[in-house]
Amino acid sequence: MADIAVSAAVILVDEVLSFLDQEAKDVRDGVQKTRRWLSTVQASLKHMDGKDGDEMLRDRVSQIRELAYEIEDVLDEFKLHMPRNHRHRPIKYAYFFKDWHALHKMSSEVQRLNGRMNDIINLDRLRINYPEEGSSSGARVEPYLVTPKEDERVGFEGHIETLIHHLGGASSSMLKTIWVVGLGGSGKTTLVKNVYESKKVLKQYDCHAWIHVSSSCKINEVLRSMLKQLCGKRKETNLPNDDLRAELGNRLRRRRYLVVLDDVWSKDVWESIVNALPQGSGGSRFIVTSRSLNVARSCEASSDYILELKGLEWKKAMHLFCKKAFQSNEGYCPKELQALSEMIVKKCEGLPLAIATVGSLLSKKRKIPIEWQKFHDSLGSEIDSDNKLAIISRILLPSYKDLSNNLKNCFLSFGIFPEDYSIERGRLIRLWIAEGFVKERRGKTLEDVAEDYLNELIGSHLVEVSKWDFDGRVSSCRVQNIVREFISLKSKEENFVEVLVESNASSSTDHKIRRLSIHHSKTNTWSSMNGLSCVRSLFIFEWGDSFHSRIRKLLHGFSRLVRSLDLQGAPLAEFPKEIFELTLLRYLSLRGTKVATVPKKIKELAYLETLDLKHTCVTKLPSEIYALKFLRHLLVYRYNVKNYVTFDSVQGVEVPAGDDGLSAIQKLSLIKADKKQQIIVKLGLLVELRKLGLIGLKRECGRALCASIQKMRKLLTLDVRSSYKEEYLELDDMHNPPSFLQRLYLKGRLRELPAWISSLDSLVRIGLRWSRLDTTNPLKALQGLPHLVELEMVDAFTGDKLEFEAGTYKELKFLHLEQMDRLNMVIVEANAMPKLEKLTICRCEKMEMLPLGIPNLTQLQELLVYDMHKNFVAKLEKSSEYRYMIEHIPVIHSFTLRTNQY
Repeated sequence: MADIAVSAAVILVDEVLSFLDQEAKDVRDGVQKTRRWLSTVQASLKHMDGKDGDEMLRDRVSQIRELAYEIEDVLDEFKLHMPRNHRHRPIKYAYFFKDWHALHKMSSEVQRLNGRMNDIINLDRLRINYPEEGSSSGARVEPYLVTPKEDERVGFEGHIETLIHHLGGASSSMLKTIWVVGLGGSGKTTLVKNVYESKKVLKQYDCHAWIHVSSSCKINEVLRSMLKQLCGKRKETNLPNDDLRAELGNRLRRRRYLVVLDDVWSKDVWESIVNALPQGSGGSRFIVTSRSLNVARSCEASSDYILELKGLEWKKAMHLFCKKAFQSNEGYCPKELQALSEMIVKKCEGLPLAIATVGSLLSKKRKIPIEWQKFHDSLGSEIDSDNKLAIISRILLPSYKDLSNNLKNCFLSFGIFPEDYSIERGRLIRLWIAEGFVKERRGKTLEDVAEDYLNELIGSHLVEVSKWDFDGRVSSCRVQNIVREFISLKSKEENFVEVLVESNASSSTDHKIRRLSIHHSKTNTWSSMNGLSCVRSLFIFEWGDSFHSRIRKLLHGFSRLVRSLDLQGAPLAEFPKEIFELTLLRYLSLRGTKVATVPKKIKELAYLETLDLKHTCVTKLPSEIYALKFLRHLLVYRYNVKNYVTFDSVQGVEVPAGDDGLSAIQKLSLIKADKKQQIIVKLGLLVELRKLGLIGLKRECGRALCASIQKMRKLLTLDVRSSYKEEYLELDDMHNPPSFLQRLYLKGRLRELPAWISSLDSLVRIGLRWSRLDTTNPLKALQGLPHLVELEMVDAFTGDKLEFEAGTYKELKFLHLEQMDRLNMVIVEANAMPKLEKLTICRCEKMEMLPLGIPNLTQLQELLVYDMHKNFVAKLEKSSEYRYMIEHIPVIHSFTLRTNQY
């Protein structure tokens, strides 16, 4: 469909309209007409995704998409003549346009576009034929339309027993609800079918029903189908809608029933169904399947158990595959096909339906390596072909259609990245914002909204978490291979992104390229491709030896309308001057390059929102950086050594003090404090900051820094490092710290912990390095923090004993103790750190005995020890008499790094 392109054009039209007052009446009227047309088309396309149409209709939709892109281009050209420091403020028409020739051209272009709108489409051909009222298409009683025909139990044995167990306890007087959630194809329906058809289960109930609940279901039809199955009376199914609930209540009030609601899409649907049934039916049960964990969690108040399907473990996945491909119940696989079989199963990533479907297809092919290799190599295209793998595409399509246009854009953006690529959360969020995918919500930053989008995609099981952060936030994420193939298919339909790999490198295309993602740049063809003048975003993930000269040639072929440029890790030694021609650029990443200097012409990129120079050689920024009024994220630092604990391991950047600018900045890290404190004072103007990283702080700068930080009421992360290891951080003069601060890193000498830290009720992580506190027990100041999850102490204490008092640190999960030269004893009293999961102790050379009370840490999953005294290490041995103290810990690692970089 073309709805994504149309949606992007609508956003841009609204932005342009905000600049035009009544003095620009002709242009404004034309743009408003464009807006109305786009809105009408958007409404017409909303429900068409996945519907079949004739060739003429598909051609019209393609034309709409291309016209929407053309509207985008024209309006972006319009923006080139806007004053660049007033992007969201209407201003006077005469001031707005200095180039009257450009104004005339814009007016003519808008008229031309509106003329094409009238010619290109007859809107009647886009109207949808919705089901008539009373149609039963919204509620189907056929429960197994998309599941394997045979009774598949491979990999589900444990889950089956778990569900049967939770269906027990029929003495309960209240309805009990069990949720099974997972991605389409994860086996939800198959699993529940095995439970539902179990004689052991059915004999416990007087009646039962299986209802497939579609995303467009009609509640009355669901209830009518339920009444028919539960009560066995056909005549009641013709009751008026108002009487359905009463009849169900009368029939079921004294009966125990089991109802499966398969594929529930929303909380409202669930509540409408469950509220229609009697609540006091002793022992009655609901089993609900859903693709969305978000829906299950939103119904948590009425949920008794949520089972989330993550996919089959490797051995069971291979067993299922062999059962299908070789008709073998013993998991037999010919030796010559073993490696290829494993490669194919790996692409299925544990999804039972994908494994079973692929195995069934291969069972009909010759059992020779070349046939299987061809199948593996074409697995993506197989999804779009007329065979069983099309089932997988159809299963994922409803989840995709259920997304808003903004979320569809965010979801399809995963197709930009290579296969098996884990994407860092911040990078993804910054990209979404720059691309205009994130819609503002009152009371939330764009970054907050984007994180909500990501969590929604994860909750729908379309995106999976690769790594969690310490505080439960997503650190990085990815999409499964089957999902990625689906994304590739939809991206091709939407002309969302052109992905260039070695196998499809071509110098020509038959369509305009909006986003170009180069996964293999060793071929020379990509630098001379046609259609580059329409590219709006460029991403490159692999580079050849001659990259520098070729990227300059490539950038020279772009229009000035590019909004995102990601060259992370490119072998660049200098800032390509061609970038400064891209005056509408919002996102620029040169992370991991060898760029050392940022030219003064950076001011030409006035719309820039993200400037990522992390892990480059940049040590100083020009004063022209203050011309970037919309800059939200400025990341400029690198690590110099492998051992991150070394004091001078990180290199920040010098920023000259400016009188104005960077007022929109949200992330600023890491900058060097200047000797005259000018930067420190100016920081107080950056009231939108969420993260501040500051290095090279002198003792005398402490008071000024505290005064500036107190103005940053939205600050979430504060990272402060002194100018050298023995320099004191004077941070006591802060009487009103940011109340929402979540992460605090203090690196340098402290006379004592600042008193204000104890008031940080939102703090989840604190890192103290080189503090060398000499108080009796520094832990007292932190033990009252209600949400502290991680505590890191490196050379932070000069005493010989650390004591965690009884009942303190109730939420702490991670504790890291390192390089405390005098420490010889750690005491853990009863009920201290009851949730601790990981304990790291290293380079505490005088500590020879295990922490006293370590058996009290019953939730401890990992003990990591390195560079410790040999007597301490000996107590970890299985033969040690002290081994009983740590026997409950599943993972124990002990090793020697032998590095003395302190």
